[in-house]
Amino acid sequence: MRGTIRALFVKPEKGKASISLKEVHADDGGLNGDHHKGSSRKRQILLMSGSVMDRLALPLGTIHENVVVDGIDVMTLQEGQQLQLGDARVSVTMPCEPCIQMERVRKGLQDALENRRGMFVRVITPGLVKVSDTVELL
Repeated sequence: MRGTIRALFVKPEKGKASISLKEVHADDGGLNGDHHKGSSRKRQILLMSGSVMDRLALPLGTIHENVVVDGIDVMTLQEGQQLQLGDARVSVTMPCEPCIQMERVRKGLQDALENRRGMFVRVITPGLVKVSDTVELL
């Protein structure tokens, strides 16, 4: 199973907008420059399927996703599976449950994202991750 990174985002501060990047370094704790880095072992980086963003007509970066992936339905990934994201290796940890914050983006979005909000991963091997890099299930 292979996909491609369409977009990368970090959120430098809680309550601030996500920033789009062309590349970012992933290391122990998550993505450099993201305010969540180091705060959790399981919730380091949020992968989101580009097809879900498209179907729901969501502008990229609006729902706090870190990596938008085309060609893979990230919700089919299982806990413990490993992926190569550019030069970084990550392990799938858990699905992201849509929270009330989604209602601030658009009314009804929390329900619309049920079972398709994305999957969290943690960094196993640090590396540079770039837009257009391959995402490969290992």
